[in-house]
Amino acid sequence: MIIVNGQQNSEISVKDRGLCYGDGLFETVKVKHSQPKLWRLHLDRLVSGCKALKIPLPDLAALQRDVDRVISATGSNMVLKIIVTRGVGQRGYAFSGDEKPSVIVMSAPEYTQDANAYITGVRAITCKTRLSDNVNLAGIKHLNRLEQVMARAEWHDPAIKEGLMLDAQGFVIEGTMSNILVEKDGVIYTPQLNRAGVCGVLRRKVLAILQAENRPAVVKDITLQELLAADSVAICNALLGVMPLSQLDNSIFTIGAVMQDIVSRNLQDSDV
Repeated sequence: MIIVNGQQNSEISVKDRGLCYGDGLFETVKVKHSQPKLWRLHLDRLVSGCKALKIPLPDLAALQRDVDRVISATGSNMVLKIIVTRGVGQRGYAFSGDEKPSVIVMSAPEYTQDANAYITGVRAITCKTRLSDNVNLAGIKHLNRLEQVMARAEWHDPAIKEGLMLDAQGFVIEGTMSNILVEKDGVIYTPQLNRAGVCGVLRRKVLAILQAENRPAVVKDITLQELLAADSVAICNALLGVMPLSQLDNSIFTIGAVMQDIVSRNLQDSDV
């Protein structure tokens, strides 16, 4: 099911700035037993992203009604995608500030994974495509995803789950669809995302839990060499949860005790 601006529809204007310029944001939400998981974190990121891009905040009550309507019509377990664009505008990059945001809510089939992958881990590669630095866009889940599209085109082997992306300086930033967690000597590290990358809601949830439990967690620049020397590495997002890596390129990883504990919590199913 697709709802566009409150109406069941699958069309938008060819003048919509989301289509013309990627001028917008999106959220991909796991729905289980008819409940959108990590919903408050998704909504918080959407609101902060609109503020950062100076997109007028859409009617959140109307958005909630559209979300409830799509879930009710689609089923109890599914993937929900929310897109907010600046809306229809005139030709050219400049925006007036009077545009009315376009809000799209759509459903997709449930995203399922082999349970064994969380026990044995999955394979990944290091992508040649680099992420550009832009402090004004860093952290935001905006619609401009061409770097990820080109990186994802670097492999076709279904046994490879993810591709890690570096920035121009060679620091590890994220996967094409995930954030990175690294365990070394019982400490969880995750890359700094103040120049590039998306601040994932599950990454945020992991860091908040570790902080609440007074367990060490560090956000820092991580080189590829540091990552390869880690005790364990995992990818995470709101659909996958936390999934350990068994192999990156030719390097083999085990799953450390701290990482295994995080994996086992199934944080992607959290209601908060």
